[in-house]
Amino acid sequence: MTTSGGHRPQGRSGALRGGTLADAVVSALAACARAVDRLLDAGGVAPPRLTLPDEVLGELRALFGDTVDLSAVVIRRGHVPGVPHRRAFALPGLIYLGPDPGIVATAGGAGSGASSGASTHAGDLCPRATPTLVHELVHLWQGRVIGPRYVLHALVEQVRRGRRAYDWRAALGLVPPAPGAPPLVAFDTDCNPDLTSDISPEPLGFEAHAQLVSEAYARRVGLAGTRAHGGRDEELRAMEAALTRLRAGDGQPGTGARV
Repeated sequence: MTTSGGHRPQGRSGALRGGTLADAVVSALAACARAVDRLLDAGGVAPPRLTLPDEVLGELRALFGDTVDLSAVVIRRGHVPGVPHRRAFALPGLIYLGPDPGIVATAGGAGSGASSGASTHAGDLCPRATPTLVHELVHLWQGRVIGPRYVLHALVEQVRRGRRAYDWRAALGLVPPAPGAPPLVAFDTDCNPDLTSDISPEPLGFEAHAQLVSEAYARRVGLAGTRAHGGRDEELRAMEAALTRLRAGDGQPGTGARV
């Protein structure tokens, strides 16, 4: 859109310049982090690298389609040596899982075996990605769809909202928010029955979006011990909408933007 004088609105152009600068800063930081990781690996002090079995690769490709290049990502089980931060994190091209194993063995025959093309039988043990690994991979998806600045957005959300930043149910208005924390997105299921305008990182929140996808994945494959087994129709529709848009590479509300 242009003004009568043929100039673009300053707010829009300023936002674009800000996003480009943030992307450049995060890309540089991520390159430095990958270089440090290689030095730690060469020195024998990096945590072990996680090799994804074929079954897990197939399942993740069924989940993400071609929107994430798994071969270009270094995934490590553990934390950065000497750094007190032990939680999982994702930078472009690099994931540290902290205490999470990344892969768990579950009984086959249920969940997404069919969707990934795997042939399993009830009672067989089948390796599956953990919800934490999926959560971090969603951040890499955000980096490809939105830009590397997802790192800064996620950090700001964590500082400002703490654990509430992950609560996609409250963000969508499906449950009452915590005191002093109004919903980030107040959608009306009658006006927006497919939730398509809300299930994207920027209106929902980058951490809430990643958590929504990881819980939707956990529900689909039947992983126990998660909050993914809600029975409300709105929750199930939100989960399915998130998975559909994830595979399509659709990360922009109402634009149809794809990778």
